[in-house]
Amino acid sequence: MRKRITIKLTWLALLGISVGLCLLVSPRAEAQGEPVLAVRDWPKVEVGGDFDFVRANAPPARCGCFTMFGADGWLSYSVLPALAVVGQVSYQTASDVAHGRGLSLTSILAGPRISHEVKDHFVPFGQVLFGVAHAGGTLAPGAPGFAGSANALAATAGGGLDYKMTRRFTIRVAELDYFLTHFDNGSNNRQNNVRLSAGLIVSF
Repeated sequence: MRKRITIKLTWLALLGISVGLCLLVSPRAEAQGEPVLAVRDWPKVEVGGDFDFVRANAPPARCGCFTMFGADGWLSYSVLPALAVVGQVSYQTASDVAHGRGLSLTSILAGPRISHEVKDHFVPFGQVLFGVAHAGGTLAPGAPGFAGSANALAATAGGGLDYKMTRRFTIRVAELDYFLTHFDNGSNNRQNNVRLSAGLIVSF
């Protein structure tokens, strides 16, 4: 019962952060007398791809930390200059976590992102994404010594910094996320991971 309460509180906290991010954004163009739907410089659609470094943990009660590498791709649609809806697919893998055991992690997430362009083309942003993750490999939950397969709830919360090179192309300088998954580990069913990403964005 206590485990379920902890999981519910974690998801409620992430949901609260997401709602808070949305409430912080206001249609400033209306206040300035500009029509919100007018043609403007901010992109409506962006497509991005990143290289990912994930510091993950598997067993409870100790770090059990290991490193995973992979990539992600995402699509965003801006509903306001500072507010976008993001959908992301990512894949990370590690081939030798412990005694030759491997793990692959695929996630599908979506949620809000807020951003604000500042001087010299720098664009800081923050986002909260929710969805599901799939684990495969010999370290995934399954029969001992055999490749397992499991699905679990997942979420990320974090932010980063983009640099706009041109109207079309942007570099994702760095993104740092808290990456939460809820795979069965025989104890608290929670993995607290950290993900660092960098990549390229194309705007339309």
